[in-house]
Amino acid sequence: MVLKRSLAIFGVIMAVVITGLYIEVSQSARGLEFAGGGLGQVSASEIDVNLAVCNPSFVPVTVESIESDMHGISNDYGSLEMTGKTIQPYSQEKLQGTLSFVDFDAMKTFVDWTISNETGTDFNSTLLIKTKVLGLIPYSYEKNYNLEEFSNLVFGKGKWDCQLTQNYGDVKQQLMLVQARMSVAGLLYSGNIGMGDNSTKSINATNSTGNNQSSLGQ
Repeated sequence: MVLKRSLAIFGVIMAVVITGLYIEVSQSARGLEFAGGGLGQVSASEIDVNLAVCNPSFVPVTVESIESDMHGISNDYGSLEMTGKTIQPYSQEKLQGTLSFVDFDAMKTFVDWTISNETGTDFNSTLLIKTKVLGLIPYSYEKNYNLEEFSNLVFGKGKWDCQLTQNYGDVKQQLMLVQARMSVAGLLYSGNIGMGDNSTKSINATNSTGNNQSSLGQ
């Protein structure tokens, strides 16, 4: 009788511990904060992006990957994929990834919408974040974003509780430079747009046969 009671009490304690651990894990993973970390190379249908991540919790969180599809009711725009990294407690890291679009027009539409702060557009993004808390406990979650929310996540500054101040410049200003180059490239049947972290290097426009038509410097 005493043994049964002890086992019952032990079971209750373990249930409480597991529940508390699950809550802590989910709060730590969902508590990650994101901000635009700058742009990398830009091609005819891809934009390399950096994403600053702040971990305001007291346990390390490993971001294994961040994946997102970008779509509308009648259109598919592309996807986002970010590589992972471990973010120590009360610290920040920068993740690298790529916005891949179905074609040049989809990329230009997305960039134009973002810069114009369009609302009510036919756009939705489902973000899947895969993490491990303490390097051991897997936890994944999904979140839906409209265009404004998604743009702020990837290019904006958002909430930031880490002690270090994010200092990656005005990402949307970089995006405006991409937009200007894309407009020129679109007129020339664009092939590739090259852009460094802080400035555009060149635009190599090609025709439908792949022959180089024009190269525009900065």
